[in-house]
Amino acid sequence: MPTKIPTGSVFQRTYKGGDGQVRKTATWFIRYCIKGRPVCIATGSTDRKEALSLLRQKMAQAPQSAEHSEQIERVVVDQLLDLLIEDYQFNKRGSAYDTELRVNKNLRPFFGKTRAMDVTTPVLKKYTAARSKVAEPATVNKELAHLRRAFHLGLEHEPPLVTKVPRFRMMPVDNVRTGMLTHDAYRAIRDSLPSYARIALVIGYHTGSRKGEIAKIRLDKIDLKAGRIDLPGKTTKNRKARYLPIYGDMNAELSMAMSLADQKKCPFLVQRDGERVSDWEKSWNTACGLAGVDDTLFHDLRRTAVTNMIEAGFTEKEAMEISGHKTRAVFDRYHIVSERRMKQLSARMEAHMRAKELEEVVPVSCTSENSNVH
Repeated sequence: MPTKIPTGSVFQRTYKGGDGQVRKTATWFIRYCIKGRPVCIATGSTDRKEALSLLRQKMAQAPQSAEHSEQIERVVVDQLLDLLIEDYQFNKRGSAYDTELRVNKNLRPFFGKTRAMDVTTPVLKKYTAARSKVAEPATVNKELAHLRRAFHLGLEHEPPLVTKVPRFRMMPVDNVRTGMLTHDAYRAIRDSLPSYARIALVIGYHTGSRKGEIAKIRLDKIDLKAGRIDLPGKTTKNRKARYLPIYGDMNAELSMAMSLADQKKCPFLVQRDGERVSDWEKSWNTACGLAGVDDTLFHDLRRTAVTNMIEAGFTEKEAMEISGHKTRAVFDRYHIVSERRMKQLSARMEAHMRAKELEEVVPVSCTSENSNVH
């Protein structure tokens, strides 16, 4: 039976041999349409994968029908963004929810009703310039990456929704942030936040969990007696299940947050009036302003927690298990040696070097080559 792909197929022709038996050709053939007319070509290859590759190449080069060309001209970016969200959900990406929020908040308002074929380099530059006034370069680049992926999905769609992917120029990024939250600043911000954002801060400060992971914590996954919060794989960025230990302020804050939660209406820990809350940026910015640390990002808690864990004596492996860092390279970027820790290390090194200076020099007795041994 021919292997079909939309508007085309790969097959082996049948024929009758001299003995009357029906046989198939050793080589493969491809069939596709050009402006509604079928075209059949012998590939001359006995490799089915090569035949499929040739079919896709021929279909990509074939001129589209007038009807399909008109359809492509009517495609707007909203349709491509819908493909992006569907792709994230179908593949059960842990960041699907956050991606949908980002797309709906920033990309759809700017590009949504624009025809896909009208998204050109000048349009992309205009978006980059506008967003860079209010967002970090890394954030802008992530949004552009989402849009680029949406265009690729449109190109791969059968039939294609776009004929090409525009060129995306990313912003130069110095993404090695060194921001840290002091304990005094943590307490000041905590006491200025509403309850739903307060518990998110407490968990982030102690464990370094990502914002999206905290928003997905379910009430039934919190075990105060066992001192742990379970994070199923489907809620984490790398899809690896792990748990968060409960320590420090977490126990008391979790107890308070759970007592305020409407568990019948909403199964999530971070909630307000019985509704799930996944973004607390506005209240976070307000609290940071009141605490005098306006430039602090919620993501800085991740860096702060990792550093605090290492200074507290956690091994790097233990800290990585809690924070969810998958690779050592990324972990090293987040682990920052604080000024206090640096002074401690310097004092320790100074004492070590002083001890070496005070070591007695033991003279080495050497005998002359011409000495007589009696």
